[in-house]
Amino acid sequence: MDIVQIKCPNCGAPLMFDPAAQKHVCEYCLSDFTKEEIEKTNAIADESADTYSIPDRELQDEFNQHTNLYICNSCGAEIISDENTAATFCCYCHNPVTLKGRLTGECRPELVIPFKHTREQALEMYKDWCKKKWFLPSDYTSAQQLEKITGLYVPYWLADCTVNAEMNAEAKIIHTRTSGNYRITNTKIYNVERAATMEYLGVPADASKKLDDKLMDSVEPFDYKAFVPFSMAYLSGFYADKYDVDKAEVLPRIRTRVEQGCQDILRNDVHGYTTVTPNFKRTQIIRTNWHYTMLPVWFMTYKYNGKDYLFGMNGQTGKIVGMLPVSMPKLLGFAAGLFAVVGVIAGFIGGAVL
Repeated sequence: MDIVQIKCPNCGAPLMFDPAAQKHVCEYCLSDFTKEEIEKTNAIADESADTYSIPDRELQDEFNQHTNLYICNSCGAEIISDENTAATFCCYCHNPVTLKGRLTGECRPELVIPFKHTREQALEMYKDWCKKKWFLPSDYTSAQQLEKITGLYVPYWLADCTVNAEMNAEAKIIHTRTSGNYRITNTKIYNVERAATMEYLGVPADASKKLDDKLMDSVEPFDYKAFVPFSMAYLSGFYADKYDVDKAEVLPRIRTRVEQGCQDILRNDVHGYTTVTPNFKRTQIIRTNWHYTMLPVWFMTYKYNGKDYLFGMNGQTGKIVGMLPVSMPKLLGFAAGLFAVVGVIAGFIGGAVL
């Protein structure tokens, strides 16, 4: 006897039927669907199957055969490089890494944005970024540290989402006028409703547990017009992080972004009122198509007083973000110098008064 399994349109996990709610519920991403929504979603998925197909087995095998997997014995990072790249250190913790062997599994990306900024350009932009940071440790821009900046293709899941969103709000129009010694306020209260079906294309979330999500969110946005089909040639001279976060795990981050975007659109569609206070908001992702991609980031880790400080630069746009260490000797020296200057000025002023 055949078993029919209905999968979640958002994360691919099996759906369970909830008799109480009379809906199909996903235990992984907490989405829920009516029977009609499931039927509609399956029909759309069948129509678009060719557009969002997984790379065929021949391409996957070629990718696995011509890439090496390096394992860091210290932090456990798994770094992908082409067969001609010699790895010497881990770009996350700077410890030596060892060649583990060929890749296995479906790790080949669908799309990639190639690096636009060279290593030399990244180093110059990094140095310029550091110039006005007075309290950085002295070796933060040393030659030994700069050697560790790494061109890294970061794994990203991009989600194309179809979303139903609705909002109910209390809106007020308030008029105030003055009559003699009295201030008269007239308030009209309205019930406002908005609802829409929206399409979001390419909502991003990085697929690496080793990279800080806030850092990766900060290096965005990327220009998706530069996407090209993935080729091994783009890996030459660079590293690629092996994804270790699946679609179900990143979906909450995707949902948060989509929900915020939908509610902002609905709220901004309400005009002509003095105040608008939402009473009810609902956003439901009814269909999701996924793209596994690689996006370019120049990346460096600096270890100071037992803590890792991360630097990242968008390898396409040049946008720079980072968490900066503070040298306490420099900070205290500056404070002492400032205090001495203030003391001299105060003594001079006091002497002049006398």
